[in-house]
Amino acid sequence: MAKIEHISLYNLELEKTMLDVAKSLQAADNKTLAQGKYCLFYPMIGKEFNEKKDLIVYGQYATDWKPSFKLTRDKKQIEGLVKKAYEYSIVSRGCPLDWVNKYWIRQNIYRSFFWNITYKLAMERYGRTEKDWNYIITYSNLMKIAPMGNEDFSNELFQAQLYNAGHLFKEELSILQPRNVLIITGLQNWAEPVLRAAGIKFTTQTGEFVEATTAYRGSHIIVTKKPFTADHRKFLDEVKRNMV
Repeated sequence: MAKIEHISLYNLELEKTMLDVAKSLQAADNKTLAQGKYCLFYPMIGKEFNEKKDLIVYGQYATDWKPSFKLTRDKKQIEGLVKKAYEYSIVSRGCPLDWVNKYWIRQNIYRSFFWNITYKLAMERYGRTEKDWNYIITYSNLMKIAPMGNEDFSNELFQAQLYNAGHLFKEELSILQPRNVLIITGLQNWAEPVLRAAGIKFTTQTGEFVEATTAYRGSHIIVTKKPFTADHRKFLDEVKRNMV
């Protein structure tokens, strides 16, 4: 993500998250959760992001990601999985986020409200094109562990990693130092619990789409609703009015 020492500290926090989730779900009386298959998400940084550190965009979670794993308390296994997650988030050539353009049609990414807003915002706000909009952003998710290939995200899994999610959120902002942070998750069920776990106070907003704003160590944070469909023009204009 940045300097070696920052990566090491972040990885340790992610390893702790995996261990805490395993302990929590294996202790619960729910075999489906305890024996389920999960995936681990690591932030993906556009190849030109570090030049100006303009924007990080957050979603809720990713369910089709690598590596996939079963819950374990084995620290060596956990360490190896975090290493694989890091390696999956970077590429030796091109941009780590080139997959969005590559699979835009092939895997129906064009239907995603999240990615439609993100690429249009990068082009309009930062003068990018359809080919290089992804170079200047970082993509992350509030929840780093999600059920593999399953959109049903249980409250047990959410609660098991909530405390860690707050710490990881702060770590990402401290390391990457973005000017703007856009959280397209909805406030009540997603962003608010994570912000509270992180100890970050926020101000609610009364806009049509923007629900809250706050800041952390110089990063301006905007929380929006996550509609399945909405007027892209209105959404973008409201977000841009709230950016710094």
